[in-house]
Amino acid sequence: MNKPQDYFLTIQLFNKDIKELNFWMMQLEQLTVEINQLTAIEKKLLKNNSLNYNLLAFRRKNTLFLAALFRQEQRLQKEKEYGSGIYNLDWNHEQDMQRNQFTNHFREFKALQNIIYERLISLEIR
Repeated sequence: MNKPQDYFLTIQLFNKDIKELNFWMMQLEQLTVEINQLTAIEKKLLKNNSLNYNLLAFRRKNTLFLAALFRQEQRLQKEKEYGSGIYNLDWNHEQDMQRNQFTNHFREFKALQNIIYERLISLEIR
């Protein structure tokens, strides 16, 4: 390939990764809203300290992961605009690692959410 095509492909790859990171960040922001709602449900109905602690710990983890994705997005933006202009395997490897981390994080949330729903189902209303 020639230089203009290489440059265009590189920009497209960076843009793809940035869009994916933005999608993940939007999903994590929504998780924060859901965690806050589940925390309110736990406090009002379930009143389980262990569950409350797990929700707080997951919210903290969610916030830290969101910050890591934001930093990664900034690094990609900076590299795209001012870097060497080459999208190499290192960038692809980092994106794959972030993708796996996001998937595992989301699975953890779903497991925690299921625990809360199971406790709500078993709750006896007087």
